[in-house]
Amino acid sequence: MIRLLLILIAAALVGTGIAQLVDVEGGLEFTMGTHEVSANVPVAIFLLSVAALLTLLGVRLIIALIATPRRVSAWVRGRRARRGFQALSRGLVAAAAGDAQEARRFARRGEQLLGDAPLGLLLTAQAAELSGNEEKQSGTYRTMLAFPETTLLGLKGLYDQAMRKGDEVEALAHAARALEMRPRTAWAAKAQFELHCSRHEWDEAQNILKKQMRARLVTIDAARRRRAVVLTAAALDAEKRGDSDAALTRALEAVTLAPGLVPAAVLAARKLTQAGRTWKAQDTVEATWALAPHRDLAIAYAGVHPTDDPNTRARRMENLAKLNPDHVETRLLVAEQAMALGLWYEARAALEPILQTYPTARACVLMAEIAQQERRDLTAAQGWLTRAARAPRDAQWRCARCGFVAQDWTAICNNCGAFDSLSWTSPHSQMVAAPAGMPAVQANPAPALPRPTVTTAPAHTPTAIRQMENTILPPPPDDPGADLGDDDQSDSYESDDDSPEERLRRRNP
Repeated sequence: MIRLLLILIAAALVGTGIAQLVDVEGGLEFTMGTHEVSANVPVAIFLLSVAALLTLLGVRLIIALIATPRRVSAWVRGRRARRGFQALSRGLVAAAAGDAQEARRFARRGEQLLGDAPLGLLLTAQAAELSGNEEKQSGTYRTMLAFPETTLLGLKGLYDQAMRKGDEVEALAHAARALEMRPRTAWAAKAQFELHCSRHEWDEAQNILKKQMRARLVTIDAARRRRAVVLTAAALDAEKRGDSDAALTRALEAVTLAPGLVPAAVLAARKLTQAGRTWKAQDTVEATWALAPHRDLAIAYAGVHPTDDPNTRARRMENLAKLNPDHVETRLLVAEQAMALGLWYEARAALEPILQTYPTARACVLMAEIAQQERRDLTAAQGWLTRAARAPRDAQWRCARCGFVAQDWTAICNNCGAFDSLSWTSPHSQMVAAPAGMPAVQANPAPALPRPTVTTAPAHTPTAIRQMENTILPPPPDDPGADLGDDDQSDSYESDDDSPEERLRRRNP
């Protein structure tokens, strides 16, 4: 509305001006050679306007003629650039598809049309990598260092080449230069951190970790975990050097940062026990067991009081087991302690949930020992040992990246070099819960055997044998003893008509 009003006002002003010019008296006279030209004011103004317009058009034409070569050259360059970038796009697609021949062809075409364009250098490097031409690839990456927009890309490529060659010094130099240029470069910070860790330069690794936190490249939780792993590795190195104080200090700090880190807790408990701080060692193991039960933790827990008798040790281990009762390691611990006291029913009850869900080699070996020690049933024991040889492996220190199985925990995988990739896992979940409606330990509603007060297994008297037969759990459905032939079982199981003396003679040949 306002624009329309302004247009009307402008038209009115122009009309008024023209009307006033028409009413103006006088004219314009000028002589051109022998000719005299005379015109009134409106005509003179029109002629002057036409002359100005023609002059302007002439100037523009002259400028266009002068700029024509430059415009033609720009059009040619633009056409070459379009063709060049089209070739580079096709080359990058070919490189992504793994077609080395097409990638090289389009890379040469792009280089002819564009020269040392950043995208062309990238395609050339990728084509050289697909062809296995390390020299060409290295030269291309070094050419990238001359261009500000491709410097980081060149450093990344040189870093990857150095890592493939195993030259950690050169790789560390490239990562440090990239991080110096841009402190928030994630790959450079990660590379520096892992390289320092692989070289056991734990103090430098912690400094890099602090820089990552300042640059907000890692979360607070991830930084705490990484620092705990670095401290644990440093503590293990200190222990190897014989520096017990440094090992204890760093291990305790690692446990504070990551209570579920088993190697740190085991080392801290061992050093605390050596220092006479048994209560602290016991608390450290218990806190970690509640989060991540592990056999080494049980060994360290037993080592806190190595002079305990079997009954006292069993009670202490029972308190430890209550912190995480449904874990596989807990059930195996309960079974081992029950076996040490000759409580075969309790040992079977602890193992039954494992045997029903995911029987591992360790559980089968324990069942073989129960069969041999409880009933002197060598046939059933041999069956369980045979099954143990075919059973899945128990939990091990396994690398999450490459699947490498390590004997002991390390901060860096010895196979692929990944940081903090080892975890105590097996091919199956380590958490085995009791079936629905079944208590955590007892599998059947049978009375538990009274805990003996002696330090050795009960004697095999006729009364003890009959009491054991009345309370023992039946074999699980997949008990290997059930698959044996009748002839093989005739000597392993006793008749109800046999006398207690005859049964005792068969159990103790």
